[in-house]
Amino acid sequence: MDRYQENYRKLLQLLPGLHDMNGPVKLTALGHNDVNIDVIERNKHRLVLRMSHYLERLHGSAIPDPDMTVEVFLAAETVGALTYTDCFGSRRVFCPEMMAFSPMAKSELNNFLDQWLTKMIADGRCQPKAELA
Repeated sequence: MDRYQENYRKLLQLLPGLHDMNGPVKLTALGHNDVNIDVIERNKHRLVLRMSHYLERLHGSAIPDPDMTVEVFLAAETVGALTYTDCFGSRRVFCPEMMAFSPMAKSELNNFLDQWLTKMIADGRCQPKAELA
């Protein structure tokens, strides 16, 4: 199983209703800040999600750190990272302004996504029961 299929399997474990997802979802775990997941784009074959973990700042509102967009290919059962932002900056797999693709960014962001999904599962993150209905 390659990394994209493994990331799909992990995301499906966190979001059992992934194939029918149309609106925002929160993943919660006792003692941890929520991870918010929003649907940015949806069509028959592809789903684009924004995943944000908000950190509380000392003087002000919470900021997303990290904040990722990922694309899910439903029939192929794969998940791949598109963008990543944290308090230090941002990275993209594809830069439309320059028509440039970065294989290094793609590899690094998908490695991070794998680690993040693994940590969310280990933390016991799940959707609150009210959101599953």
